[in-house]
Amino acid sequence: MVRRAVVMLMVLAACSGGTDTTDVSGLTLPLPSAPDTLLPPPADTQPPDVTDALPPDAMFGGDLCTALTDDDLAFLGRVRDVASLSADACEWQVGTTAVQVQLASPAQFAQPGTAEQEIAPVDGVGLDAIGVDLGGEYRVYVQVENGYFSVTAGSRTAAERLAAAAAERTLPG
Repeated sequence: MVRRAVVMLMVLAACSGGTDTTDVSGLTLPLPSAPDTLLPPPADTQPPDVTDALPPDAMFGGDLCTALTDDDLAFLGRVRDVASLSADACEWQVGTTAVQVQLASPAQFAQPGTAEQEIAPVDGVGLDAIGVDLGGEYRVYVQVENGYFSVTAGSRTAAERLAAAAAERTLPG
Protein backbone atom coordinates (compact mmCIF):
# COMPACT_ATOMS: atom_id res chain seq x y z
CA MET A 1 0.00 0.00 0.00
CA VAL A 2 2.85 2.30 0.76
CA ARG A 3 4.34 1.36 -2.47
CA ARG A 4 1.12 2.27 -4.21
CA ALA A 5 0.99 5.65 -2.49
CA VAL A 6 4.57 6.39 -3.59
CA VAL A 7 3.75 5.56 -7.23
CA MET A 8 0.67 7.82 -7.07
CA LEU A 9 2.70 10.67 -5.68
CA MET A 10 5.26 10.25 -8.43
CA VAL A 11 2.55 10.34 -11.10
CA LEU A 12 0.98 13.42 -9.53
CA ALA A 13 4.34 15.13 -9.32
CA ALA A 14 5.07 14.36 -12.97
CA CYS A 15 1.69 15.69 -14.06
CA SER A 16 1.83 18.85 -12.01
CA GLY A 17 5.58 19.36 -12.51
CA GLY A 18 6.87 22.89 -13.14
CA THR A 19 4.75 25.56 -14.71
CA ASP A 20 5.56 26.31 -18.36
CA THR A 21 5.81 30.07 -18.78
CA THR A 22 6.12 30.04 -22.62
CA ASP A 23 3.43 32.24 -24.17
CA VAL A 24 1.96 30.46 -27.23
CA SER A 25 -0.88 32.90 -27.92
CA GLY A 26 1.12 34.77 -30.65
CA LEU A 27 2.12 31.66 -32.59
CA THR A 28 0.30 30.77 -35.80
CA LEU A 29 0.08 27.29 -37.13
CA PRO A 30 0.76 26.60 -40.80
CA LEU A 31 -2.31 26.14 -42.95
CA PRO A 32 -2.78 22.73 -44.50
CA SER A 33 -1.86 22.63 -48.18
CA ALA A 34 -4.42 19.98 -49.04
CA PRO A 35 -7.59 21.18 -50.81
CA ASP A 36 -10.93 21.16 -49.03
CA THR A 37 -12.02 18.26 -51.21
CA LEU A 38 -10.49 15.20 -52.74
CA LEU A 39 -12.43 15.73 -55.96
CA PRO A 40 -10.44 17.10 -58.91
CA PRO A 41 -11.23 20.67 -59.93
CA PRO A 42 -14.04 20.86 -62.49
CA ALA A 43 -12.90 20.96 -66.11
CA ASP A 44 -13.73 23.93 -68.27
CA THR A 45 -16.33 22.35 -70.53
CA GLN A 46 -17.13 25.48 -72.51
CA PRO A 47 -15.49 25.36 -75.97
CA PRO A 48 -13.57 28.47 -76.93
CA ASP A 49 -15.43 30.92 -79.10
CA VAL A 50 -13.60 30.27 -82.36
CA THR A 51 -14.89 33.40 -84.03
CA ASP A 52 -13.36 35.55 -81.29
CA ALA A 53 -10.12 33.54 -81.24
CA LEU A 54 -9.29 34.04 -84.93
CA PRO A 55 -7.91 37.31 -86.21
CA PRO A 56 -10.17 38.92 -88.82
CA ASP A 57 -7.58 38.29 -91.56
CA ALA A 58 -7.01 34.59 -90.77
CA MET A 59 -6.01 32.80 -93.93
CA PHE A 60 -8.90 30.77 -95.42
CA GLY A 61 -11.06 31.90 -92.50
CA GLY A 62 -9.01 29.64 -90.20
CA ASP A 63 -9.90 26.43 -92.08
CA LEU A 64 -7.32 25.27 -94.62
CA CYS A 65 -9.75 22.68 -95.93
CA THR A 66 -11.68 25.55 -97.56
CA ALA A 67 -8.64 26.56 -99.64
CA LEU A 68 -9.74 24.34 -102.53
CA THR A 69 -13.12 23.14 -103.75
CA ASP A 70 -14.23 20.07 -105.65
CA ASP A 71 -14.54 22.30 -108.74
CA ASP A 72 -10.88 23.39 -108.37
CA LEU A 73 -9.77 19.76 -108.19
CA ALA A 74 -12.12 18.35 -110.88
CA PHE A 75 -9.43 18.35 -113.60
CA LEU A 76 -7.49 15.79 -111.49
CA GLY A 77 -10.45 13.45 -110.95
CA ARG A 78 -13.11 12.88 -108.33
CA VAL A 79 -12.34 13.99 -104.76
CA ARG A 80 -12.40 10.85 -102.63
CA ASP A 81 -11.49 12.31 -99.24
CA VAL A 82 -10.59 15.58 -97.51
CA ALA A 83 -8.71 15.46 -94.23
CA SER A 84 -7.33 18.10 -91.92
CA LEU A 85 -3.83 16.83 -91.17
CA SER A 86 -3.16 19.46 -88.50
CA ALA A 87 -4.13 23.02 -87.66
CA ASP A 88 -1.93 24.19 -90.52
CA ALA A 89 -2.39 21.51 -93.21
CA CYS A 90 -5.21 19.91 -95.22
CA GLU A 91 -5.05 17.08 -97.75
CA TRP A 92 -7.37 16.06 -100.58
CA GLN A 93 -7.29 12.54 -102.06
CA VAL A 94 -8.17 13.05 -105.71
CA GLY A 95 -8.22 10.09 -108.05
CA THR A 96 -4.90 8.36 -107.43
CA THR A 97 -3.04 11.43 -106.16
CA ALA A 98 -2.94 13.66 -103.11
CA VAL A 99 -3.01 17.45 -102.99
CA GLN A 100 -1.93 19.28 -99.86
CA VAL A 101 -2.31 22.91 -98.73
CA GLN A 102 -0.18 23.99 -95.80
CA LEU A 103 0.56 27.28 -94.08
CA ALA A 104 4.14 28.41 -94.62
CA SER A 105 6.50 30.78 -92.87
CA PRO A 106 8.36 33.73 -94.39
CA ALA A 107 11.59 31.71 -93.97
CA GLN A 108 10.14 28.80 -95.99
CA PHE A 109 9.10 31.22 -98.70
CA ALA A 110 12.52 32.90 -98.75
CA GLN A 111 14.34 29.56 -98.98
CA PRO A 112 11.84 27.07 -100.42
CA GLY A 113 14.19 24.28 -101.45
CA THR A 114 17.73 23.01 -101.51
CA ALA A 115 20.53 23.65 -104.00
CA GLU A 116 19.74 20.34 -105.73
CA GLN A 117 16.07 21.19 -106.29
CA GLU A 118 14.85 23.20 -109.26
CA ILE A 119 13.31 26.45 -108.01
CA ALA A 120 11.39 28.72 -110.39
CA PRO A 121 9.24 31.86 -110.05
CA VAL A 122 5.53 31.43 -110.69
CA ASP A 123 3.80 34.37 -112.39
CA GLY A 124 0.32 35.63 -111.64
CA VAL A 125 -0.23 33.87 -108.31
CA GLY A 126 -0.71 35.93 -105.13
CA LEU A 127 1.72 38.78 -104.45
CA ASP A 128 4.61 36.46 -105.26
CA ALA A 129 5.01 32.73 -105.81
CA ILE A 130 7.88 30.25 -106.12
CA GLY A 131 7.72 26.67 -107.39
CA VAL A 132 9.96 23.81 -106.24
CA ASP A 133 10.41 20.48 -108.02
CA LEU A 134 10.47 17.86 -105.26
CA GLY A 135 11.07 14.94 -107.62
CA GLY A 136 7.70 13.25 -108.10
CA GLU A 137 5.75 16.18 -106.64
CA TYR A 138 5.73 19.92 -107.18
CA ARG A 139 5.21 22.54 -104.45
CA VAL A 140 4.26 26.17 -104.98
CA TYR A 141 4.91 28.61 -102.12
CA VAL A 142 2.61 31.64 -102.30
CA GLN A 143 2.84 35.01 -100.59
CA VAL A 144 -0.51 36.76 -100.16
CA GLU A 145 -1.68 39.82 -98.32
CA ASN A 146 -2.21 37.98 -95.03
CA GLY A 147 0.62 35.40 -95.00
CA TYR A 148 2.17 32.45 -96.81
CA PHE A 149 1.00 28.99 -97.82
CA SER A 150 2.07 26.17 -100.09
CA VAL A 151 0.24 23.81 -102.42
CA THR A 152 1.77 20.42 -103.20
CA ALA A 153 0.50 18.32 -106.11
CA GLY A 154 1.71 15.58 -108.43
CA SER A 155 2.72 17.93 -111.26
CA ARG A 156 3.90 21.49 -111.80
CA THR A 157 0.82 22.38 -113.84
CA ALA A 158 -1.55 21.07 -111.16
CA ALA A 159 0.30 22.77 -108.28
CA GLU A 160 0.41 26.15 -110.05
CA ARG A 161 -3.27 25.99 -111.07
CA LEU A 162 -4.39 25.00 -107.55
CA ALA A 163 -2.16 27.61 -105.90
CA ALA A 164 -3.81 30.29 -108.04
CA ALA A 165 -7.28 29.07 -107.02
CA ALA A 166 -6.36 28.95 -103.31
CA ALA A 167 -4.72 32.40 -103.41
CA GLU A 168 -8.10 33.90 -104.31
CA ARG A 169 -9.62 32.48 -101.09
CA THR A 170 -7.01 33.53 -98.55
CA LEU A 171 -8.96 36.43 -97.11
CA PRO A 172 -12.34 35.62 -95.53
CA GLY A 173 -15.54 36.90 -97.09
